[in-house]
Formats: sequence, C-alpha cells, structure tokens
Amino acid sequence: MKRTIAVLFAAAQLGASLQADASSISIDSVVQRWPWNNKIDITYTVSEGQDVSLGVFAKIVFTAVIDGKTYTIDGVHDVGASASDGTHTVTWTPPASLSVKATDCTMTATLSAADAPSGDDYMVVDLASGAISYEGLLATQDDSNARYNTDEYKQDKLVLRKIPMGAYQVGHANITTTNHKNTPKIWDLSKFNDGATYYIGVFPVTQAQYQKIYGSNPSGCTAHYEPDKDSTHELNADDTIANRPVEKVSWNGLRGSDGTSYPLGTLAPSANGTFLQRLNNLAGVAADGYGFDLPTEIMHEIAARAGATTAYWWGDSVVEEKQPDGLYYSATKTNAGSNSFAVGLTKPNPWGLYDTAANVGNWCADTWGLDDLEDAESPYVAHLQADAANARNRATSGWYYNKYMSASNRAGWAGTRYTGRTLINTGIGFRVAKLAR
Repeated sequence: MKRTIAVLFAAAQLGASLQADASSISIDSVVQRWPWNNKIDITYTVSEGQDVSLGVFAKIVFTAVIDGKTYTIDGVHDVGASASDGTHTVTWTPPASLSVKATDCTMTATLSAADAPSGDDYMVVDLASGAISYEGLLATQDDSNARYNTDEYKQDKLVLRKIPMGAYQVGHANITTTNHKNTPKIWDLSKFNDGATYYIGVFPVTQAQYQKIYGSNPSGCTAHYEPDKDSTHELNADDTIANRPVEKVSWNGLRGSDGTSYPLGTLAPSANGTFLQRLNNLAGVAADGYGFDLPTEIMHEIAARAGATTAYWWGDSVVEEKQPDGLYYSATKTNAGSNSFAVGLTKPNPWGLYDTAANVGNWCADTWGLDDLEDAESPYVAHLQADAANARNRATSGWYYNKYMSASNRAGWAGTRYTGRTLINTGIGFRVAKLAR
C-alpha cells in the first residue's frame, strides 16, 4: 500500500486541555500484512498528545482513502489507538468488501480531546447496545482499578483487560497434585496470534451481566452458594446479589453441546444461542477466530498469576489475614464462609484482575484429556475432544483453598480429577476472553 503522511490538524479541532499549537500526529507507515489476510497495520507518531498523569485525554480518528473509497477508523471503537506521545502501531481489519492487495491508499489522522484515556489496555462492551470501545490505563493501575470496580462495570458493561506482551511461566515445580500434570514452561506470547495477546474479563461474569445477555439467571441456592448475605463473614456482608458471579452454568451451556467442534473464538453469533453466542451477536462479532469465548487453561493461568513465578500472584502461600489496606488476598472459609460474594472485594492482581484465586470456579475452553499442559499446541488453542465428557475449570473456591485454589494447579471442582461438561449444580462461573487482533 502507498505510504502517506498525515496532515497536521488545525487548532480548532483540539480541546482546550491539549496544546493546540504543539500537538501533532503523523502516519509513519500503512502496511497490509503478508500473507494477505485483510489486516492493515498503521504506525503513527503523536507529539504533545494526551497526558494521563495530568488527566488530559485525547482520541484519534483515521481516514483512509483506498482505491477511491473512503473509510473512517474510530481510534476508540475500532482499533484502540493510543493518543499518548510516542510511536504506536494499531491493526485495522477493514470491511470484507475491501479488496486485498490494494495499491492506492491515502491515510490521514486527526486528534481531539476526549473524556477517557485512549489506548487498548481495556475493552468495554456496553451490554445494552453491544458497542465495543477501548480505553487506556490511567496514571496508575490503582487508578484504573478504581475506575472499573463499580456497579456500572459489574452490571451494565463488561470490561476486559488486555494481557501485556511477554513471556510467562505456566506451572509450578513445587506443587504436587493428583490431577494431570502442569510442568513448568515459559510461553512467549509474541510467538503466537501474529504477535498479539488477548483480553480477559476483569471480573467473573456477574449475575446481572448474564441476565442482560441471556434473559435469565441460573444462579441460586446450592450446597455451597446461598443467595442471601452472610453478615458473619466479612466478604459476604455485601448483599448486592447482582454483583455476585453467575454460577450453575455448564460448559455446554456456554459453548454449546457441539462446542468441541469450534476452535477458540469461532462460536457463531446467535440471538438465541448460548451466552457467548448471544454476546457475539450483540457486539456484532464475526465467527472468525476473534469472537468472545472462554479462555484456555494457559490464558487463564497467565492472567491469574500476572507474571509471577510463585504459586499465587502474591507468593507461594495462602494469606488469610486482612491486609493494611483493608482487603484480603483471597477468600477462605474464615472470611467468606460457604457463600459466593460480590466480585471485586478481594485484592486485584498487578494487572487489575479480581477474584483470580477464589469466589467461583472458572470454566476454561479446554476439555479434559491433555495429560500435561506443557504439551499444549499454543496458549490460544484449546484442547477439544469431541468425545470428552469433561472440561476444565480453574481457581476453585475458598473452602478448598489449601489444596486446590492455586492458579498453577490444574484442579477439578472440589478436588475431583474432572468436571462434567453438563455440570450445573455447583458453584462454577466463568470469565470472558477474546484474542486481540
């Protein structure tokens, strides 16, 4: 594609908080990927753009004229383009109608003030309209945690965190288990998915979010998950039932009874299908390998441990005591009793993910069968067996914490070696994941 330089925008286009006379943006390159896969990488440079430390936010709109047709690329909703100073690259997936191997392209960009930080660290899905938008980190991870740890993002919106690029250890040499093996191995995410990473839910999906998408709520009283608050245990004092994780959902109920036929991210959108299919339909996501889905075991573990090589993201041992900030690292029978509790009440890990080592179990896309997780094909390829009666879940609940709660342990529910794909009568929930383009 022809390389062009973006026009510098006029001062009238800038918000008062930006330095209108100094701010600029230029297009450095526009490259269609080889082999041709209808993805276009846009590299651009921003000067005197947004400064999150000062609360100055900006957004970018790209305009492409390709073979005589004009395409508008919203940096917030389409590609998560950062407007902070420096050189950045975003990947645009044009409409299917755009012919590949286009030879004539003019690309320009404009910068304007915004109410939220630009970037692609977070993906937000509006559960009313299905609109997807992207937001960058605030000045600190703690600031971003405070932004999203609210009822809005537990009930009306779905927020996912992008996992930073890196090489991460999965498995732990000092953990013994009767379950299948999880031999320590380093997975370099840059070697998979065209060098992109993935998004995963900041929280397990809540009862309110499930209700909005599916129209009903399967959660309720079970042996371990009473619907009422339990004021004798601190983590259960919050009676906001809508913010508790949805549970009593089966693997088949999320991926379908024929779910083993669909690789990660390829569940077809459907207005009347499973929760994940309905979410894909609402958000207008195609079944092209980048749809919303369950995470693989490896994706779940990398997200939960946040780069740590210890058994938990905070260390090798369970810590039951309340910390000086008033929060707990994890839930146990001492502080949570035998109930689930509202998401976001324990300490977030360094990437801002909550409830990674307690509350409810989390379904993964993988069925059982793979003897050792180090033998997986890729972090992003789920092990799917058509004849498998069982599927994996991770991060089991507090009352089994001493043996099964570790993110690096391939635990089945309540200490069993497996979890049935149709199992719905125990406290198992899920997080939503999506591969980045």
